[in-house]
Amino acid sequence: MHKFLLFSALTLLVSACTDQTVMVEDPVRAVKTLTVTESTKANSRQLAGTVVSANESELSFRVGGRVASVDVSTGDKISKGQLLATLEKKEYELAVQTAKAKLSSARAELTEKSDALKRQQNLKAKEFVAQASVDQAQAAFTAAKSNVDVAITDLENAQRDLANTVLIAPFDGSVVMRSIEPFVEVAAGSTVFEIQSQGVLKVEVLMPETLIRDISYGDTTSVRFPTLKDVVVYGSISGVGSKAERGNAFPVKVELAQTSEDIRPGMTAQVTFNYGEAAEASIYLIPITALDVRIPVDNEASLDNEVPVFVLEDGVAQRRKLTLRDIRGNKLEVIDGLKPGDVVITAGVPFINDGQKVKAWEPTYNLPAVIQK
Repeated sequence: MHKFLLFSALTLLVSACTDQTVMVEDPVRAVKTLTVTESTKANSRQLAGTVVSANESELSFRVGGRVASVDVSTGDKISKGQLLATLEKKEYELAVQTAKAKLSSARAELTEKSDALKRQQNLKAKEFVAQASVDQAQAAFTAAKSNVDVAITDLENAQRDLANTVLIAPFDGSVVMRSIEPFVEVAAGSTVFEIQSQGVLKVEVLMPETLIRDISYGDTTSVRFPTLKDVVVYGSISGVGSKAERGNAFPVKVELAQTSEDIRPGMTAQVTFNYGEAAEASIYLIPITALDVRIPVDNEASLDNEVPVFVLEDGVAQRRKLTLRDIRGNKLEVIDGLKPGDVVITAGVPFINDGQKVKAWEPTYNLPAVIQK
């Protein structure tokens, strides 16, 4: 009797377990998602740059010598034509006087040789001298004329050197660096001042090679400054480098349309470039984790154009191919295959299949601890 009851109990327990196992269904996998909106568009790109003056110049004396005076200091504002510094002139004034004396002597000799040539030509006309005498006088006259030309050039050079002992500001601006002091010897061509123009400012940025094809001269930009809140300045592209520099990036210059005293050369700027695609040709950014890397690629070209992702539709993961333009850091630039409202699965992709039921993951938060009194 006891054996019969034990057998019956075990039979019922096994039946209950079997029924319970049949009733359990596979849990719906939770995945992270991203809803495509207008804010995910990629029709613009922001790059960091540095503010520079539109006109920057390193000034130096064209001649060497001892500094006689320095009339400006670092930070001073200067005007075009203003005297900045002067070298001692005595040596160069003496060179000018010497050149003038040599020119006077050369001209006197030229006059003498000219008169001698005329006499020989008159005597030859009367057959009193041979042609050789005329030729000799002609050669002497030509040499004297060359000496005059050389003396004139030497005088012009001496006068130019004298004028170059004075350093003049080439434009309105300010002195950003001074490396000259009175009574110090300076060499010709060595930088003694660095100056920047006032008013017009530019921003220099390095643009990746993948984006350089999308901009051109005159394109409008907007510029913000991390240290200046709520300051937005508009500008236009005024220069595009023809050769890549470090990191295969091209130098681009943006001229600011307006400036203020708060914007100064050397400051950091954030430049927003608008690429000007048509309104219907929106470009969206999605995380690179949305890419289904399990799908084999037939050829390398298809990898550059179309990539597979999963889109959540009515609780079901649907595989969809998207067309890419480029990869921006850890994001994909999608030019076709998405529209606002689409829900892209961005995490958990390696564990789902086409047509599988999934649900959007929702974060859970721990309740704060309660101290029992």
